[in-house]
Amino acid sequence: MISPISLQHLASCGFVLSLATVGIFSHTNADLDAIPSDIIRGSLQSQYEDAFVAANPLERFAVTTLGALRYGLFGQASKGALVGRDGWLFTAEELNQNTDFNANIDAAATRVAEVSLEMATRGISLVPVIVPDKAEVYADQLDRARPVNTTKRRDRFVAALNAKGIATLDATTVLKTARQNGDTFMRTDTHWSPNGSRAVAEAIADRVAESGIIFSSAAASTESTGSVNFDGDLLRYVPTGALRSWIGPATEQIDRFSTTIEAQGGLFDSPSIDVALVGTSFSARPDWHFAGFLKHALQADLLNFAEEGRGPFAPMRAFLTSEFYQNSPPKLVIWEIPVRYTSKGTVQ
Repeated sequence: MISPISLQHLASCGFVLSLATVGIFSHTNADLDAIPSDIIRGSLQSQYEDAFVAANPLERFAVTTLGALRYGLFGQASKGALVGRDGWLFTAEELNQNTDFNANIDAAATRVAEVSLEMATRGISLVPVIVPDKAEVYADQLDRARPVNTTKRRDRFVAALNAKGIATLDATTVLKTARQNGDTFMRTDTHWSPNGSRAVAEAIADRVAESGIIFSSAAASTESTGSVNFDGDLLRYVPTGALRSWIGPATEQIDRFSTTIEAQGGLFDSPSIDVALVGTSFSARPDWHFAGFLKHALQADLLNFAEEGRGPFAPMRAFLTSEFYQNSPPKLVIWEIPVRYTSKGTVQ
């Protein structure tokens, strides 16, 4: 019986011939006479590549074939992602070590302390939730050593906050422990899974209950609505196309949920909302249902100010100038902060 890995290799090698055929055809049909011989400026290569692509009748096929070969034969993704064990994918961003790495972490901690002080002067409790790297929670699936600085990033950030008197909820242990009940990160995505986000939401609710923060309650209930196929954001670095069913990565499933808030009060009542959520796509994207799980765990309604694609600090700046914060501030703010952003120098 042929193993899955052998099937991957056979399929990959088979398509080498296809790719070669496409390449030869594209080369012979490229309009090379239209390319000036400007080697000194170093533009000949890029112009040739443009002509090659323009002459390639199967450009998408070539791209997916290269992706399939890279993944199936060599176990690699294109720049931006890393292939781990058992079909697990990781963003390369988590392993980057940019300039001023440690100084940026300290600056991020200072910014969180400033926000906490600003809110404290208005009687608002801030709960920073530190989301660890997927590469840390699933280090056993990474299949390579993480750079030393990145392995110390979370501890340095949390220690810097503690030194400033800022209590945090470090979600690392929660996400590692919850693996007993299912994956806490999506296999082909950068983000946590609904199982992971629910575990963190429940940990937040426990922390808030211990702190004695008082806020308006609301009866919230959550129910499962089934599961669907899911393609993660890291698959764009592994474009295996029609070969995916042979080579991978395998399709994964994601559970769906719905959370409802029971209406309270009379017809003309306007219940206050005392909880706000600020953060990144971990909180903004409905796939993870983090806001819904928080409502259920806290038994309170909330407003979600999280944004995709802007990191954790820009959404907080926007929140602090929002009409909601300025005119009817909440009593509790939950700030979700993926630790990989703290070393990037984007706090201003």
